[in-house]
Amino acid sequence: MKNIILKAGFFALILSFLAARPAQAAYIDPNTGGMLFQILAVAIGLFSGFILFFSSRIKKAFFRGMRYLRGQEEEQEDLAAPEQAEENR
Repeated sequence: MKNIILKAGFFALILSFLAARPAQAAYIDPNTGGMLFQILAVAIGLFSGFILFFSSRIKKAFFRGMRYLRGQEEEQEDLAAPEQAEENR
């Protein structure tokens, strides 16, 4: 019985959130919207151009970092290998 009541309460809560409407509708002045669009268009264009222009350098830096991280792990394994070889003697 408690399970049914909890489910019904949860369902009523969700419906109340969906049915609620804001008291005021949002309004953006057309001139402000146009200015925001122009700023965002330039920013997105600059960002995508930066990524395209430097994509090879970004890839090199990423893979160099990955090799560096893997190199540290391999060095730790290489350091452990001679110790194990000495213990086996």
